[in-house]
Amino acid sequence: MILEGEFHVKQWLTWPVFYELTEIYTAPLNVLWFVLGAAIAQYHVGTVDWGNVALCLVDVFIFDLAVNVADNYYDYRHARDRAYREQTNPIGRLHLPVAGVGRLAGGLYALSAVPGLWLVARTGWPVLALGAVGYVVGIFYTAGPHPINATPVSETVVALAIAYLIQLTCVYVSIYGRQPLTWSIVGTTFLLCLPLTLIFFTLQLANDTADRDEDIANRRFTLAYYLGKRGAVRVIQGLLVLGSLWPLVNLWLGIAPGITGLAVILLPVMWRGMRPFFAVQDKQRTFMTTVKSASLFFLAYPLLFAVGAWV
Repeated sequence: MILEGEFHVKQWLTWPVFYELTEIYTAPLNVLWFVLGAAIAQYHVGTVDWGNVALCLVDVFIFDLAVNVADNYYDYRHARDRAYREQTNPIGRLHLPVAGVGRLAGGLYALSAVPGLWLVARTGWPVLALGAVGYVVGIFYTAGPHPINATPVSETVVALAIAYLIQLTCVYVSIYGRQPLTWSIVGTTFLLCLPLTLIFFTLQLANDTADRDEDIANRRFTLAYYLGKRGAVRVIQGLLVLGSLWPLVNLWLGIAPGITGLAVILLPVMWRGMRPFFAVQDKQRTFMTTVKSASLFFLAYPLLFAVGAWV
């Protein structure tokens, strides 16, 4: 029976299927979050435990794959719109076994716990607490009778979890044994991560705005549902400006290297790149312009901070 089960898994779980279900192509973003977290630790405390950082990165990498698989699984299970189930969701579109995809998500969650528990053993209960918050957000983003992605707080929760909580955890494991995690470090890390958090929020809101009609058909009422498409675009524009200019506030507060101020020159570049989406909110035709534009900031800001911290 085991051999038969393994055979069936090998039949459907090809690399192209794994690539699409896990969205592994987004993995490089995880590296950038850790670049920023380690750079913050270096700049403010003067130390980085690279062994702990590596363990944390592996944990987040595997966990991110698990979340993406689980999102596809639960979105398929919860879907009410037949067109979404059969044409958009990869499980229906690729004719994948629903139970098999669910087992894949569970297996990846279990695998991610291995480096996570090792990290807890090295650094103590705060990592367990931070990790527990991350697991709750990741699992219940699409799981349960009232998933987070069907609520108007989904964009905020995801932006904080990905663009702040990961970096805060990285800062903690970097300075463990050298300096305790104080509220001052927690607050400083939040302010330093705020540019990424705000721009990641705009990306999430743009995604939900493009998916607004599809989400309504599937009974998912995100912030875009309440704002309407034009209102959502105005919020995206406002937060894009605020997030892009926030590095100047951090410079004024004296908590960031001077070179991070160069990130603000990306604002006109990102604005120009997102103009097609501002005009037409379409997932296939214009949404990727927001992803490409935001990615410029996600790449530049952590690297500029790292240069300022180490060079």
